[in-house]
Amino acid sequence: MITAVTGLTGVGKTHWIREQVAQSEQPVCYFKPDSAVPIDSLNLATEFPHAQVLHPGEEEQLLALAETDRQIYLELPWHLDLVSMEPLLQRLSCRRVAIAPTEVAGSEWQTWANEIVVGNAAAGETLVQLHRQPDNLQIHQGLLTGEIIDWASLSVFWFELIQGAYGKVIRAKGIFDIVSGESIYGDFVYGTVNPEFLALDLPRWLEGRPERLSGFEIVGCNLDKTGISQTLKQCCVPESHIEYYQQQVKQSLAMEEVSG
Repeated sequence: MITAVTGLTGVGKTHWIREQVAQSEQPVCYFKPDSAVPIDSLNLATEFPHAQVLHPGEEEQLLALAETDRQIYLELPWHLDLVSMEPLLQRLSCRRVAIAPTEVAGSEWQTWANEIVVGNAAAGETLVQLHRQPDNLQIHQGLLTGEIIDWASLSVFWFELIQGAYGKVIRAKGIFDIVSGESIYGDFVYGTVNPEFLALDLPRWLEGRPERLSGFEIVGCNLDKTGISQTLKQCCVPESHIEYYQQQVKQSLAMEEVSG
């Protein structure tokens, strides 16, 4: 079965897909078109290594998998023009699910969806009001692959970001490689209680610059995109310090192993 999932930003599309993948007894495939910074794809692939994750440009492979018994989930971003996706969706004969913050808001999707699921109700009214003025919403994405981020600086930036120092942020998520060699995931949705950064289940990277995806995606109003990018650049560890810090981490881990 192929399921196409859409909804407002921050409403819980990926969360709902994650729940379905966790319960599935069949092979699973995930595809998110128009994803310049595939944070959700990497996060899901890390949590569910058995799931096959496709990326933009691999639509032909998606069509081939549609002929198999795989459970396929297409996550359609809020900013994607659904009309442009209609030919592909009709070709795939998808089940269509809309994730909405409230039942009332879900009525707007009735002509498109076969099923409406209430997702993040905590931020419901805020999300609905913002999406009724789509011209006010901005999205800021950026790749940080190869960069190592100072954890203390990132913590300060993230706190300032969600408190409104760079504009009103509705949704923010990012994957960052930090000095400890860990790859961490940050997630924020306006109006809800958000967890601290979580370490992804990936090996520590302690040999030079990381050769794996990192980056961010921020959605909000009146975003200071230049300020966000400049501050994140200042959070990056300079080339001259990388080897020193990595050696320090290696020594610390070695001492822990001996004492343990």
